[in-house]
Amino acid sequence: MKGLLVLGLGLVALAAASELTLQERVVDLVLEDFHKKLVRWVYKKQAVEDVTETEYPAGPFVRLRVRIQQTQCRNQPGSRQDCAFNRRGRKQICLACVKFDSRSGGKVLGSYTHCRMEKQQPEKEMEMRQEEECRTVQEMGEVRHRIGMYGFSKELPS
Repeated sequence: MKGLLVLGLGLVALAAASELTLQERVVDLVLEDFHKKLVRWVYKKQAVEDVTETEYPAGPFVRLRVRIQQTQCRNQPGSRQDCAFNRRGRKQICLACVKFDSRSGGKVLGSYTHCRMEKQQPEKEMEMRQEEECRTVQEMGEVRHRIGMYGFSKELPS
């Protein structure tokens, strides 16, 4: 019975996800990725900052920073819905870069997320590595798209 309930909730979540904006989908991906790690508490979005959405031939690219905060709920399946923020809970700042595929209804081509404690100052070396990872994600699918666009140009009569 629990399996059917989980399956039903998954289908509802999938239907709702198709109606989300790209920015909302990226925030959901960040939280999903963060909760897969060994964290005891559920974290929720506090604020979204520095959003950039760029359209490319292979699909849209979204880069954003999101502040997330610890809630009063334990990180267990089904406990992420109505959790109140823990006033003195930990806060994280997450950088996310996600490339979507325009040909397959918004499937994720590639993504990169990195979270750090809000009070922790980023090191220059780490920032440079993050930017390189984001550039790699941003370029995903572009070479394939260009090859597909121009692959037959040599066969055309002159």
